[in-house]
Amino acid sequence: MTDLEDGSGLTVPLSDGVAIVTGGSGGIGGGVVAALSGRGVRTAVLDLAASGSSGPGGAALTLDCDVRDPAAVAAAVARVSAELGPIGYLVCAAGVVSEAPVTELDPAEFRRVVEISLYGTFHALRAVLPHMVTRGRGSVVAMSTGWATKGYPNGAHYAAAKAGVEALVKSAALEVAAAGVRVNAVAPGPVETPMLTDFPDYRARAADRARAIPMGRVGEVGDVVGPVMFLLGQDSEYMTGQVVQVNGGLLMP
Repeated sequence: MTDLEDGSGLTVPLSDGVAIVTGGSGGIGGGVVAALSGRGVRTAVLDLAASGSSGPGGAALTLDCDVRDPAAVAAAVARVSAELGPIGYLVCAAGVVSEAPVTELDPAEFRRVVEISLYGTFHALRAVLPHMVTRGRGSVVAMSTGWATKGYPNGAHYAAAKAGVEALVKSAALEVAAAGVRVNAVAPGPVETPMLTDFPDYRARAADRARAIPMGRVGEVGDVVGPVMFLLGQDSEYMTGQVVQVNGGLLMP
C-alpha cells in the first residue's frame, strides 16, 4: 500500500498503481490526472484531444479515444492493461455541455451530449469492470452534476445525461459490490473550467452564479479533485453507489 499526501495534510491511501481517466485532457479530468500521477499512480488518459505517449499532468499514456465508440473504448482499455498493468481505478470525466430550450434543442445535439456523458460512461464501465471483478478489487468514480437533481433550464439534455449516469452508477455498484469493486459519483456545481467559461456570456453570469452559492464563489477544479480522490482511496472503502454533491451549498438534496 502506498500512502501519499494530497497536499492538504490528508493521507489518501492508493494501493493499485494503474488508473484510467476518460476526458482526462479537460479541466476536472486533467486535475484528476495530475493528482493521480502525483501519487505515483500510472495514469492513462482516454480523450479525443489526447494522442501520443505523454499527456496532461504527467500521464503515463494518452490515447486518442472517442468514448461514444464501444469498440474503441474496449481496445484502449486492453492496451492500458497490457502496457501499464492491472487497472485499479477508473474516473469517467468525459462530457460536453451546450444550452438551448427543450423546444429548440436539435435532436442531434441532444444525442451528442447523451452519447458522450452517459454512453461514454457505460462503455468505460463495461470495458473496465470485468478487469476489476477478476482481481477482486477496484474503484470507479463517474462525474455527474448537481443539475441532474435540480434540473437545468436550457440544458435538459445535459441534466438528463447526468441523471442517467447516476442511475448507471448505482446499478453497477449493486452488481459488483460483492466482488470488492466500488462505483460512486461526484456531482459538482458550477466549476471554473472551459466547459463553463467558454460560454460567451459566462463573465456576465459569473457574479449571479456566485451570489446563488451559499459559500459565495464558483467552484475550482481542486474543490472537485479532492472528493474524487477520497472516493478512489481506501478511506472510503465502505462507500459505494453514492453521489457526492460538491457545490458550495448550492444544492442540498
